[in-house]
Amino acid sequence: MRIARTLLLIGPLGLWTAPAFAADAVPRFPEARVAEPPAAPPVEIWSGPYAGTFVGYNVSNFDDLAGASLHGEGFVGGVYGGYNLQSGNLVFGIEADIGGSGFDASDARGAGAQGYSGESNVFGSLRGRAGVALDPFLVYGTAGLAVADSELSRSGFSDTETNIGYTVGAGIEAQVFDGVTTRLEYRYSDYGNADYDLGNTAVSSGFDEHSVRAGVALKF
Repeated sequence: MRIARTLLLIGPLGLWTAPAFAADAVPRFPEARVAEPPAAPPVEIWSGPYAGTFVGYNVSNFDDLAGASLHGEGFVGGVYGGYNLQSGNLVFGIEADIGGSGFDASDARGAGAQGYSGESNVFGSLRGRAGVALDPFLVYGTAGLAVADSELSRSGFSDTETNIGYTVGAGIEAQVFDGVTTRLEYRYSDYGNADYDLGNTAVSSGFDEHSVRAGVALKF
């Protein structure tokens, strides 16, 4: 009787604990983790062709005039265009511009320059560019070939020559709208020396300028 009573007591207890043992017997696998999507590559907003227009102000000099020089200032304007390649934050490109100048150099500095006057008509350049993108800005440097027509006059005679030299500069560009950029740029250009035929006198003069320009361009 005691054995039967013991079995009666143990039986329900075994039935109650069986599910717990069964649950523990089921193998548990680690929870699967959902992989995070890869980070999107940086948007290369500076790549591609572009074209725009600029206005600016030049400070120019004719020098080597018997040890003296001519100084002039005036407004400039023109068009520019180029192509950029972007790799990460680095931007490389090539750019050309062409424009016209309205300055008149008549401020003679030195007795030897009295009676001279000078001006520049058309100028242009072909340059390389390299910069760092700090979106929406681009800080860049530029350098390359520069060409300008310059005219020197004295005592009723004048001569126009094509000067070839170099230009260097730096600037900052900003993307203000989708496909629209603006810029502010400083450039120094040294067009080298040229020989001017002023009647019975041949004059050799160098020609250089400092320029600050603002521009707006469309990207294609």
